[in-house]
Amino acid sequence: MSEATETHGGNTAGNSERHTPIPSRTATPIGARGSGPPSRTRRFLAKAEKKIDKFKLKLGLNEKGMGSHGTSIASTMAASTGESTTTSTGKTWAVVAGALKMTLSGAVPLIPDPFKGPAQALLKIINVFEQAKSNKEEMEDLKARCNLLNESMVSAIKGRDERFLSAELKESIGRLIDATHNTFLAMVVESSTGIAAYVMVENNSEVVKGANQKMDQILQCFWIENLIAGAFVLGDVLQTVKEIYKTVKDQEGWMVKLCATTDNHFKFASLDKLKHVPGAAYDSQELAKVNPCFQGTRVKLLAGIGRWMSNTALEEKARKPIYVLDGIAGIGKSTVAKTVAQHAAAINSLGASFFFSRDHADRQQAADFVHTIAYQLACHDASYGKAIATAIDDHPESLHKIMAQQFSMLIAKPLSGMLEQRATPLVFVFDALDECAQPDASDILLLIISSISKLPNVKVFLTTRPELRLRE
Repeated sequence: MSEATETHGGNTAGNSERHTPIPSRTATPIGARGSGPPSRTRRFLAKAEKKIDKFKLKLGLNEKGMGSHGTSIASTMAASTGESTTTSTGKTWAVVAGALKMTLSGAVPLIPDPFKGPAQALLKIINVFEQAKSNKEEMEDLKARCNLLNESMVSAIKGRDERFLSAELKESIGRLIDATHNTFLAMVVESSTGIAAYVMVENNSEVVKGANQKMDQILQCFWIENLIAGAFVLGDVLQTVKEIYKTVKDQEGWMVKLCATTDNHFKFASLDKLKHVPGAAYDSQELAKVNPCFQGTRVKLLAGIGRWMSNTALEEKARKPIYVLDGIAGIGKSTVAKTVAQHAAAINSLGASFFFSRDHADRQQAADFVHTIAYQLACHDASYGKAIATAIDDHPESLHKIMAQQFSMLIAKPLSGMLEQRATPLVFVFDALDECAQPDASDILLLIISSISKLPNVKVFLTTRPELRLRE
């Protein structure tokens, strides 16, 4: 499984190629506030406040709607954009670039050292963008993405004391800045005047289009990573997101898919033929006693899962469709699985979930496993439901085939084309596979590796005890 999976956890005996079991610990809540900002922050705020005043005078902005300057770096940066999210339509490059530079300047003290250099270089490139004159469609799209970049960073640290930002979130912001720098660097050329002087190639439509596409991938990964990790709570940033994606012309794009209400209303009688297991779903009554992770706990683990789920577009060579979390009983694997399923469902990225249990006969065998996945996929999206219902009507015998053929005829063939067109990844969450009886567990594991994980734009999150049979 090494080429297709990321394996995390381990047993008490240890293993030189595997990590130790997940420790039970309580991390500092991400949104917690301290008694006040440290002296370094106060000094920065004083300087930033003067810069904001100069920035407002330069652009002719009044005080109305600018907001107050709070006690955190994020609130200072938010002041540069009016403490509210507005569309970039009608904004000049000077306004968009100026706000982005203010946010970047505030982020530099927070991010890890390896990212500070790219951040400083990005500031110089944004200076060039500030002088942009072209009003071509590609440049307007780029302006919208610069606005989204700014709001993404503001959303990450707005209203939070820097001392309580997790190391994982700071590193995520650093990676966002670094990837943006590399992308924007392709849009400028060094001027003949010498050191650190750049000229923007704004008239090269293909280069600008390429940068826009790359920025979509970078921003998508950043948002999915942090929404899955719990660093963002969708309800808190939903209005921000809705306002921002109004400026992006591609209304079928990734941000719309994260926030739009999915059409899961279906009336296909054929789907009633699926013998699904209601209690296997993460949000079923049978799983009511399994709680998700408390806010601010398992931060590092969830951040890693979020990054794994989001990196489909950016790290194709290193793409691993299966994430295995294993460990001894009692370390909270089901809690993590429920959290991942819950966060993925909130952003329309959960395809199906199946929580195995040795205490429930229908959740410890493979008989209805594929039927349950097919039914949940049909509930996820009406277009999926229609395709699966058609497959049942055309091939009713598929309901009674062996598991691999069921999956091929009910899910893989009907849905592969639609999954190929997805703007965001779809995750399947399977918990406690070790509680499924043998040989069914091995059959399901084989199906996961050979079929489910091969679906386009699909990821599989799997938890299990480190049983020898499953490893083999």
